[in-house]
Amino acid sequence: MTRILISTLLLTAVVAAGAAATFEPAERYFPPLTAADRTNLAAGKRVARFFDDPAQMELLPDTVYSAEIRASLIELAPSIGVEALYLLPLPDSLTQRPDFVLRTYNVLRSISTMEGIEYYSASRERMRVFYVESYVIDDPESRRAIRDPLVSEIPPRDRIYAYQEDSSFGRNSYELDYSHRRNQIGLSMVNLTRMSYGILPLVRPGNLEIHLAVIPTQDGLLFYGNCGVRVIGLFGMQDRVQASFQNRIDAIYRWFSARISSEFGL
Repeated sequence: MTRILISTLLLTAVVAAGAAATFEPAERYFPPLTAADRTNLAAGKRVARFFDDPAQMELLPDTVYSAEIRASLIELAPSIGVEALYLLPLPDSLTQRPDFVLRTYNVLRSISTMEGIEYYSASRERMRVFYVESYVIDDPESRRAIRDPLVSEIPPRDRIYAYQEDSSFGRNSYELDYSHRRNQIGLSMVNLTRMSYGILPLVRPGNLEIHLAVIPTQDGLLFYGNCGVRVIGLFGMQDRVQASFQNRIDAIYRWFSARISSEFGL
């Protein structure tokens, strides 16, 4: 429960609908990066790291909530962790629009549009559908599908529930906590159901955390994704399971960047 409460308070942004904001350069938020990492980000490529100790995470952007993110994951004590950083370049004329942050926030609430997104399967050497089904539900018990809860004004915090069937871990329900403060939009997800890899039970309820942060900057949107998971057992499949969680972050970013392009006609 502590992890969930912490998650609802971190990764946030404050932008009043109807007023443009002044953003800082992306470098303002960068963690220590190598020259190669910076070159990759500038070229639109992701920078990623695996971790098993949240205290040793290397890519968490330099923000006021970094300590809270680490604390949440330290409490989880993940056996597998992956973090990734992406930079989506956007023109100033777009990021300075009064409705830019609101519309970006609503992209993250468009859960139904995640259905059908793909990822590259190295084992199959081809693209594969990641989310077979994806939609918002009214509550975890009834799991009745409802429309994406888009808003006309960003609330300080909000919680919704979602059901997703993905190609790696089957059918599961999630709790999603949204927040916003200081020009940063955040989403934290926790699994509510046991997740299995094929026939093998892998993750108990509450043992998967996904943290996303979307930071508007002068250079575009800085996107940070983090997935920490405490597994029941790896059954000799650590590399495959790690790759599955990396694919999850990559697929979410691919969906997000495509939706931003569609939303703003890029």
